Amino acid sequence: MAAAVALALLGAVVGGGTAAAAKDHRPPAPAVPAGFFGVVPQAPFAEADWARAGELGLADRIQVPWSELESAPGQFEWSGLDATAAAAAAHGVKLMPVVSGSPAWVAPEQYDPPLGAGQREAWQEFLRELVRRYGPAGSFWLGQPSRLPIRRWQIWNEPNYPVFWKPRPSAIDYVHLLRLSSAAIHGVDPKAMVVAAGLAPIEHQPPPWKFLQAMYAVRGARRAFDAAALHPYTNTIAGLTYSVSSARRVMAQAGDGSKPLFVTELGVSSAGGTPFDLGLEGQASFLEGSLDKLAKQRRRWHIGGVYWFTWADSTAENPSCPFCDYAGLLGLDGEPKPAFTALQRVVARWHH
Repeated sequence: MAAAVALALLGAVVGGGTAAAAKDHRPPAPAVPAGFFGVVPQAPFAEADWARAGELGLADRIQVPWSELESAPGQFEWSGLDATAAAAAAHGVKLMPVVSGSPAWVAPEQYDPPLGAGQREAWQEFLRELVRRYGPAGSFWLGQPSRLPIRRWQIWNEPNYPVFWKPRPSAIDYVHLLRLSSAAIHGVDPKAMVVAAGLAPIEHQPPPWKFLQAMYAVRGARRAFDAAALHPYTNTIAGLTYSVSSARRVMAQAGDGSKPLFVTELGVSSAGGTPFDLGLEGQASFLEGSLDKLAKQRRRWHIGGVYWFTWADSTAENPSCPFCDYAGLLGLDGEPKPAFTALQRVVARWHH
């Protein structure tokens, strides 16, 4: 299941106006690079999903839970991730893994960060094992009919959300984790991109760009990651613009204005009765307007890519995400919703 988006978010809808009013579909030049648009599935892809994603040239942001892949020290279960990597390569779908979650043998709770004595070394070794297996010289690719090594690694998910960082969010501690992660990953693949966790608007918490500002206040923070990330959840294009421009302003003030910024989760729903429920046509309109906006502003905002949350509707209730069940591009029956058709239009416009 994809990382729960931090949607105690109802107080986090910023900006005004409607998605439709803010749309601008004029195609610029040059086109966006392959894999600029992506998705965040909540469940593993079936073959038909891989085919659809590959035809659209999408990237796939997948969950890599340490707690599941190394349930005991040195005992790795790679079969699920192997199957995902093979299918992605076969269909030309670039993967961005989100690595998070401490195993029970490392910490008492899954979202206790591995920062204690012994925990740090175990975390770094797990990251090295991942890159040794799936990176450009990875052992997994030997003999594979298709090769698409993983070069981008996102570290943790929404560490500004108390659900995902125990006992409470800490910019200092998160930068410490980034330093450890960068050293481990770059030690195996010096050209890998270490992407900081996506920061989301959380009810009763400072806005995500304030957490980013606190990260930059930590000595050496700029050297700890190669790209920043944001989850600018909102139901308006004006709100999206405000969130992204606020984060970019913080980065520029920190002297990091040229560093890429990824939007690793963005979405609204087509049903459910929350403020993020825009209906079927409203969801499609928001998707088209927001992706066009980010593509148009790609160079100005240094956007590395944008990932829609999520691929398909789900019946799995998630109390921390009241809109997630109907945020998909496909319905519960697996059939494309208007949002999927809108994505096809966006891709056709920008992949020229």
